[in-house]
Amino acid sequence: MFPLSISYSRRRPRPNRLCGCKRTYRHPLMRSLDNNQRAMMQALDLGPDHLPDDLFAGPHERVLVGMKVHANTISHARLVALEETFPRTRDVIGHERFNQHSRLFLQQPGVTGQALSGIGAGFDHFLMAMGESPGVADLALFEWLWLQAFHAADAVPLELAALAGQDPDDLLALNLLRHPSALAKPFERQVHELIGENIPEVKDAAAILLTRPQDAVLVSAASMLMAQLLAAAGSATSIGNLLAFPCEPDPDGTPDTDANMQGLVALINAGAFVAA
Repeated sequence: MFPLSISYSRRRPRPNRLCGCKRTYRHPLMRSLDNNQRAMMQALDLGPDHLPDDLFAGPHERVLVGMKVHANTISHARLVALEETFPRTRDVIGHERFNQHSRLFLQQPGVTGQALSGIGAGFDHFLMAMGESPGVADLALFEWLWLQAFHAADAVPLELAALAGQDPDDLLALNLLRHPSALAKPFERQVHELIGENIPEVKDAAAILLTRPQDAVLVSAASMLMAQLLAAAGSATSIGNLLAFPCEPDPDGTPDTDANMQGLVALINAGAFVAA
């Protein structure tokens, strides 16, 4: 069964990326700016005593006034970042309770040291600790994983057309790798039902697949077999090994290669693999 994929989009600006693993040159002025920003963020988090004396010009009192204004701006930006990262979670529990959780979350050790794009890491565990239901916490996890797929490294997805006409032995020997954005896992029933309001196939699916083969994140219904196959391709794995992967064996214990093939094709169609 092929999953229906549609985009589940709340677009946020994506950072520009450089392809490959080459180190990029950083001008000394940029390194100095980074150091100043780190010093300022440390002062915002730990107090004015941690502000270097030579960071700003002018009377100390004026510097403190400016830092207070900046601290309020940063605090507001962090709250907005959480709201934009978890809009469905906020809708489910209500704005007031979400805001209370957000303010307490930002007081947890290490949270404010994150960049705004990473400020929501661990929010799902925090919600559970605050007494929210597993469904609400898992919804926050889904939204966080959606954002990770959105910001994942760009990679050209493998397409079925690229496999057409290949010699069968060469095809079985071809190595696949999970696309950087791809993830498939089961979520709490509440998550499947909420996402299923927009993507009906997800409601009763065993798992949910997230991919970003192009610009938009796609949310698809997936089987547990598909989730297992995708997890098996976390490192380079041949198509032959994936077809023989013992996810759902026949009664005699042999791999169900037909089911594996269907799951593999569905994942390729969803843009979940790259050629290794």
